[in-house]
Amino acid sequence: MASVRVIEDLAEAQALARQWDALAVESSLPLCAPGWMLSWWRHVAAPGSALRIIAVCDAGELVALAPWFVQTGGGGRTDIRFLGAELSDRVDVLCAAGREREVAGELRRTVARLQPRPDLIAFEAVPIGSRWTRRLAAGSRGRMLFDRYRNSSYPAPAATLPAGPPEAWLQASSSHFRAQMRKLRRKLEAQGGTVRHVRDPAEAQRALDVLLSLHARRWERRHRGLSNLARPGVAEMLQDAAVALGPDRLRLWVAEIGGELISVQLLLAAGGTLKAWNGGWSEDHAKLQPSMLTTLAALEDAISRGQRRLDLGVGEHPYKMRFADFQDTLTWGGLVVHNRRWLRTRAELAPRVLRYRAKQLVEQLPAPVAERLAGAVRARREGTDR
Repeated sequence: MASVRVIEDLAEAQALARQWDALAVESSLPLCAPGWMLSWWRHVAAPGSALRIIAVCDAGELVALAPWFVQTGGGGRTDIRFLGAELSDRVDVLCAAGREREVAGELRRTVARLQPRPDLIAFEAVPIGSRWTRRLAAGSRGRMLFDRYRNSSYPAPAATLPAGPPEAWLQASSSHFRAQMRKLRRKLEAQGGTVRHVRDPAEAQRALDVLLSLHARRWERRHRGLSNLARPGVAEMLQDAAVALGPDRLRLWVAEIGGELISVQLLLAAGGTLKAWNGGWSEDHAKLQPSMLTTLAALEDAISRGQRRLDLGVGEHPYKMRFADFQDTLTWGGLVVHNRRWLRTRAELAPRVLRYRAKQLVEQLPAPVAERLAGAVRARREGTDR
């Protein structure tokens, strides 16, 4: 018989870290590890947020965990969200294989008892193959009902990693890509540079500082506004996570010349997956393409460790597409709770849901029709801007 706990205290959550982490590894979801999520909670979570981690146990063993917190907005809506919100992608409910149906029922019943009562359960940046919103919305119809919604989806390139020697992946790439990467490696070496995995804790602190500095510098030059990485607490979160996870789970790969770090990439590992999170590189050394060199080194190291997938994160950036061989889409959506606020919550979500559905319809049109429609939209926007 399963038992359920709602964890509202950080110390209690930390006490579950070993079993929680085992579920994250089993699920190959690196950003669901407690070393990452609880570091986010300590340093980045918005004031007024409250832990609502739901743990399902059987005979003292953790079989499932929903790593959630609640957040009440200015309009009075109470949302359940995943720990790490807005700084993490590819997150989900963690569950031992074969226990999903039972766990879904326990989660439904537990959510119905939560205080404050939620209006929405957000599933942000979850894998498109996740079935948890469907599982939670299904089942017995009690006093709490859910409506599923989706308001966006984005491509997330990934690379399949082969078994065998680390060099096998590059050997299987196109001749042009192989030649390019070998040339870049020679150019870096000619300047006395190297690519390596940072393992020393003291050096990791420096590498994280450089990552944030390089990322912020490039972000500002591109006039993108304030980066998520510049928000208060992110630097402390990364330092905390590096200590909690260690260098084999939170991997910092750097390219350097004469002691200067010209690229720092942060990746996290769990199970068969290595997940690229973010990084920074120096535009003064753009011709060396140091972010590609560090990504390639991290990829080859992952192969040597027996991992079988490199998740490159959201967005079809050109450098990602050079490594990727398939797309694993991420979606944003969730469940609206049937309560007194249901209609208002649906109305708040409506504009984004309608935009998403319109985008889906356009994508189904024949290419010439879609191009004409896109041209008409651009022309209208330009007219409005004038």
